[in-house]
Amino acid sequence: MAGHEARQWNLLKKISEGDEDAFKELYESTYRRVYLYLYRILQDRQTAEDILVETYTVVWKDAKRFRGASSPTSWIIGIARNLAMNELRRRQEHEEIDEKVVGTTDGVITRIEDHYRKKVLREAISKLSVKHREILHLVFYEELTYQEIADLLNMPVNTVKTRVFYAKETLKKVLTEMGVRRDEI
Repeated sequence: MAGHEARQWNLLKKISEGDEDAFKELYESTYRRVYLYLYRILQDRQTAEDILVETYTVVWKDAKRFRGASSPTSWIIGIARNLAMNELRRRQEHEEIDEKVVGTTDGVITRIEDHYRKKVLREAISKLSVKHREILHLVFYEELTYQEIADLLNMPVNTVKTRVFYAKETLKKVLTEMGVRRDEI
C-alpha cells in the first residue's frame, strides 16, 4: 500500500500544478471507495453522485493544500464526509438520522459466507445510529487506523476507540433483540 499511497501523493502534487491527467488517474483510483462511503452515509444514489462531483471539485481546487497529515485517500474521504454532513444539515435531517436505515458495513459482511447471515447482519447494522454505522464503516470497510479516523472525524483517538466499542456492543444488542445467537453470525 505504501507504493500506492506514494503514487497518490505524487498525483496530488501534479494536480496542484494543474495536471489534468494526474487528476484523472487519482479519480479513477479512488472514486469507487469515496462513492460507496457517500452512498452509505446519504442513502441516495443521486445525492451521493452529486456530492462525489463536489468532492473531486474540491480536490482539484485544493490539492495544493494537502499537507500529508493523513493518506491522500483519507483526505479525500474527509472532504466527502464534510460535504455529506453539510448536505444532511441542509436537509434538516441530522436530528432524525439516528432513526433512519442508512446502510451496511461491507467489510463485516464480506467475512460472512452465508446469504442468510448477510441479510441478518445488514438489517442489524441498518438499525444503528449514524455515528455507530459510520465508525464501523471506517474501521471495517475503509480499514482506517484509529488515528486516521480520529484525524478524519476531528476527535481524540480514545473517543474513536470508545465509539467503536459502543458501536460493536450496540450491534450485539440489536442482534440479540432480533433473536440471533452469537454462534449464528
